[in-house]
Amino acid sequence: MQTDPVSRFLHALSPAHRDTVQRLPREQQERLAEQWEGYLSDDTDLLSLSELDPAGAEAAAAEHVVKDLG
Repeated sequence: MQTDPVSRFLHALSPAHRDTVQRLPREQQERLAEQWEGYLSDDTDLLSLSELDPAGAEAAAAEHVVKDLG
């Protein structure tokens, strides 16, 4: 299991978004991973989903965080 927040975040992304984020500077990747972790812990809908499908909740949160990257 990956423990690095950036690695976990990248793993949760779709392949297309993963490629986009991997091209960003490490500092920006870290900020996105931090936002992702915050979104996971704050969104009550995702908290319910995470009990049933943890990977699905992580993927949904990751896609939400990168939706404006293009």
